[in-house]
Amino acid sequence: MKIYKKNNESVSGKLQDEQVILDIEKGKYFSLNPVATKIWGILEEPLSVDHLCKKLLEEYDVEPEKCKIETNEYVQEMIKLGLIREVE
Repeated sequence: MKIYKKNNESVSGKLQDEQVILDIEKGKYFSLNPVATKIWGILEEPLSVDHLCKKLLEEYDVEPEKCKIETNEYVQEMIKLGLIREVE
């Protein structure tokens, strides 16, 4: 099972209901929508997509399978942007 965590090379802060992140190394800003912001917040500790979904299902009214598919998509996009990474 793959485990993911935040990239510690970034600085983040809340702006209303969105998370704004500065990748210090690349000098780029990112703005996350509310769901991605929630995922970012949950990843204070390294977790798998299954554990992320379990926490998201406590807050959002969504089918478990849809949650898993969409959460995996968010995670993969955040990896491409360098915001989170897979840990061993």
